[in-house]
Amino acid sequence: MRLQQSLYTEKRVTSIRLRITATDVPESAAVLITDVQLQAGELATGVVPNPREVGTTQGGAQYRNGVVNNRMTLVALSNADAAAPVRMSVRNAKGDTRIGSYRFGELNGSATIDAREHSATHGWGRPPTITERSNLNMEAFATGRLHLRLAWNERGYE
Repeated sequence: MRLQQSLYTEKRVTSIRLRITATDVPESAAVLITDVQLQAGELATGVVPNPREVGTTQGGAQYRNGVVNNRMTLVALSNADAAAPVRMSVRNAKGDTRIGSYRFGELNGSATIDAREHSATHGWGRPPTITERSNLNMEAFATGRLHLRLAWNERGYE
């Protein structure tokens, strides 16, 4: 079961305390909480499995790059067998920048996020992940033109 509720804040979130309660549960029943996922961004995309847990193997490296304008829809073609985390680098950006649901904020130069390493030089949000047998589709919001580089290793099943 997925319980979902949006949380909007005025400032950047620095910590989260989560309390889960169950009420009106009969004495003969049990409530087991097995997994909790907090996800940044406005899109509920579901679970992206950990490659080590699902037995995927790393395949060849893939690279895409291009010039991006404001309100441009970006499509990175992929036909991988399994989900793959993406490294995204923005170059020559000036002003407020958002690619997909990741918000870089105000930039003057370069920024990088890496979904595999769980690292980012700027911003907040959900880094892109190419899902199984699907292309990566994102919309760009940028004050001016910028150069975008995407990199990932395709994954497959053993």
